[in-house]
Amino acid sequence: MVYLGIDVGGTGIKGAIVDGEGRILHRAETPTRAAEGREAVLGRIRQLGRSLLERAETPVAACGVGSPGRIDHRRGHVIFASGNLPGWSGTDLGAELHRAFGVPVVVDNDVNAASMGEAWIGAARGASDFLMLTLGTGVGGALTVHGRLFRGARWGAGEVGHMALYPGGEPCPCGGRGCAERYVSSKALTRRANEGLTGWRPFRGIRDVIRAAEQGSGDRQRAARLGVERWTDDLALFLMNLQMAFDPQMIVVGGGITRLGYWWDRLVQTAARECRERSMSIRIKQAKLGPMAGVVGAARLAMLSRRG
Repeated sequence: MVYLGIDVGGTGIKGAIVDGEGRILHRAETPTRAAEGREAVLGRIRQLGRSLLERAETPVAACGVGSPGRIDHRRGHVIFASGNLPGWSGTDLGAELHRAFGVPVVVDNDVNAASMGEAWIGAARGASDFLMLTLGTGVGGALTVHGRLFRGARWGAGEVGHMALYPGGEPCPCGGRGCAERYVSSKALTRRANEGLTGWRPFRGIRDVIRAAEQGSGDRQRAARLGVERWTDDLALFLMNLQMAFDPQMIVVGGGITRLGYWWDRLVQTAARECRERSMSIRIKQAKLGPMAGVVGAARLAMLSRRG
């Protein structure tokens, strides 16, 4: 059997036909263009999904979807989504796509889906208790306990990006202050590096920061390295807090920044030191599936839903 996996993001929508071994047979991607509103985004999801269904050589058994926000997994309903997808809160995504595709549809949070992919054929394969952390514009999390996703009493488990890392600190779009994602997201790294610049053009993003940090000893390079050091210090502290709270076998870290290198070894060493000082241990692994983790994991959710 084959399955349709769809990953809805703030900037792009990815989809794939995936077989029972996790192999991607066909894939497609389209811009989200979230500013155009809910109906336009739904239309792009329908179009992408139908195009993949037409390319499948065998009937598709079910569809899995990963979506930003708090998702009522049982009903396929988006309870709440942030401003990255205007009007997305309240969407009956499962019902909408079931009508469009004519196959059973299961919906979950996007990081939950990525976590399922990493547990199936990625970095967390064989682990029964682990935490998935994704670093991007924000910070997302998913918790697996005894081999099953833990979604929480109100479908909000894993929203670790809005745990307070520095109480009373920088304001966050969620309405709180000092949230972790204000300090340890990829976006936060660029901001940290730019704070150290004086009279130089600002860094354009994480690739620009990492590239400068790896180079010589000029003022711009020193600002980049200082930004990376402050960022990894905060990320190590955050990971130590998560290890203390959940005591997982491992923490799998994903997001585009994990593929850029340079900072990773420093993070692992700093986090290990933080834990040793508290007589703890921590195991941190890089995610393996890259940008397709959510798609593969969504297909896995569809597969498991068919097994009951």
